[in-house]
Amino acid sequence: MIKETDYSRAVSDWLADAHPNPAQAKAEWGDPRRGRVALIPSGRAFDTIRVSTSIVHAAVGATSEGEVAAFLSALVDGPIIHDAYSATGAYGVYYFLVPLGFCAHHLADDAQLLTSDTWLGVPEPTRTARPGPFWVLAPRQRDDFCIPGYVDQLIRAGRRKLAERPVVVPGMEGRGQRSRELQEGATW
Repeated sequence: MIKETDYSRAVSDWLADAHPNPAQAKAEWGDPRRGRVALIPSGRAFDTIRVSTSIVHAAVGATSEGEVAAFLSALVDGPIIHDAYSATGAYGVYYFLVPLGFCAHHLADDAQLLTSDTWLGVPEPTRTARPGPFWVLAPRQRDDFCIPGYVDQLIRAGRRKLAERPVVVPGMEGRGQRSRELQEGATW
């Protein structure tokens, strides 16, 4: 069992208070059979933006957990959960905790504001590694949030970079480049 400090107690109290029964959330964190993950509703103490791993990794320009964490720490400066095994995306999703009411416009499949009836799998506050959902950046204190405008910038940058990537058709790799070279050198 992880030793609880004043820091972790304040953070766990804040997160658990978002649950209709805070004691249940704390019990779920203490249960290894549940993976030390509590189901907590979004939209009570914080809003949550779910962003596909492909968007985040494109924006960051890296896929290693260390590089992604360093980039996100410098940019959004708030609590982020990564669930690499999520059923909502091929490579999982990131959950950015933001202040209530700041991000109502995220409605696309690759980045979506979770509604208040969505229950989020929240790892215990000290869980910062796999297996299962973990904190890329854990909350540092009560009411710690990602900066919504920076989360928006991250999403836009990731979408832009994904849109710029060339589409490769299996079996046709390299043929598009040769075709462009022939067209550029042609004298019509």
